[in-house]
Amino acid sequence: MDVIENWGASRISHGPDSSRIYLMDLDPADFPQILPALEDIADKGRYTKLFAKVPARYGPAFQNRGYVIEAAVPGFYKGEEDALFLMKYTDPERSRPESEQLEAFQALLLEGTDYRHKEMDAAYRLRPLGEADAETMVPVFKQVFETYPFPIYDPAFLIQSMREDGTRYFGAFKDGELIAISSAECNDTKLNAEMTDFAVLPTHRGQRLAVHLLRFMEEQLRADGFLTFYTIARLHSLPMNKTFYNLGYRFAGTLTRNTQIAGKIESMNVWYKHARP
Repeated sequence: MDVIENWGASRISHGPDSSRIYLMDLDPADFPQILPALEDIADKGRYTKLFAKVPARYGPAFQNRGYVIEAAVPGFYKGEEDALFLMKYTDPERSRPESEQLEAFQALLLEGTDYRHKEMDAAYRLRPLGEADAETMVPVFKQVFETYPFPIYDPAFLIQSMREDGTRYFGAFKDGELIAISSAECNDTKLNAEMTDFAVLPTHRGQRLAVHLLRFMEEQLRADGFLTFYTIARLHSLPMNKTFYNLGYRFAGTLTRNTQIAGKIESMNVWYKHARP
């Protein structure tokens, strides 16, 4: 399971499950000294991948140290500056594309969008989740995610993420029971939000709850002034990619063999959408 911690004023995560260090948020005061520090942590942990999400102005320094750009999101920072998703591999095998999955995803992109709005079944209700919901969130996550890079099975972690990390959770209920969850990892300063952790209980799939949750999240965050929405979706999950594609998100690139989910390291697709067209 990944550890999330500060390096200087920057935010990083790393761990053996994904065999990766991830620079999540770069503070300008830590540049450029953080670059060799990331390599040192990766070397000590024997990680096979370094991942940095940074403003485009810092890209050349990372590329000079062997990083490659795998995705880019325009206007990621306050709607003003692009973000680069940069990768460096210490094991050549890890940088090998997942050919079969990419072919299937290519076919999806060429199909184009096919979105027909359908009202949510009146039996379901959506609302933001708070600290009081943490205990009931855990069983949903456990049923949906066999493994996960962060400790979402721990109510204390969920509460901490709400208090300290700016994560907002949203839920779908039926007969008072929580049956689906999504979250937005919000950066209130840079006005972007990662739309993630879509978990729908198997018995309630087919109701387009991920679509309804995503639209609900967008409405809530747009009202609070957020400018850019994005997601890092599993390449293997074509339905989830289709959901974002149909709701107007743009494909920004594929992160090769990036994240350990469901017991194996998978490639991830980056999608983004601006809150104001």
